[in-house]
Amino acid sequence: MEEAISRRQFFGSAAREGGKLALQLVEGWGEVAAALAKPKRRMPPAPTGWVRPPNALPEEAFLAACTKCGDCLTACPHYVLRKLGPESGPRLAQTPVLIPRENPCLLCDGLPCAAACGTGALTKPVLGEKARMPVASVKAAACYMAQGQPCEYCMSVCPERPKAILARTPGRAAEVAPEACTGCGRCVQICPTEAVTLEARPS
Repeated sequence: MEEAISRRQFFGSAAREGGKLALQLVEGWGEVAAALAKPKRRMPPAPTGWVRPPNALPEEAFLAACTKCGDCLTACPHYVLRKLGPESGPRLAQTPVLIPRENPCLLCDGLPCAAACGTGALTKPVLGEKARMPVASVKAAACYMAQGQPCEYCMSVCPERPKAILARTPGRAAEVAPEACTGCGRCVQICPTEAVTLEARPS
């Protein structure tokens, strides 16, 4: 009798444990299924309107020389440089850029970012030479002045004397004097219609 009870207890206990295990497996698979059913996190869009730091080599030469070390970012005293993320693709990811719509370049004395580059991707500054940067460009169709609306934001923030960008005649888009423009990007940052961009200088 005791043996029968013991066997019943054994099989009953085994059944209960088996049920618990089955329940755990079902719950586990449920969690896996729920995780698989979740929509995949989409990668954010790649930033646009970026330019390389001062004194950068032409793009292909820059990419060949840049080791993505980040020394230029560390050297920038105003923290305006950033690295592109994986959304920009493997060639561009982790390379340094300036996004003037977010932060213009202050073109510090001695260009510490370029001076910190040990590979030549950013060439060392030469005393008396202007930093090598793109030049401001105005899309006339988007410019308030071209539409006859008074707007002098770009001209007001230009640090150059004489001004490198002029917005004085309603009905005409703001005009850039390339020889005076340093490519700092302040006009890009302040333009309310995003009519101003930085473009590569004609070679």
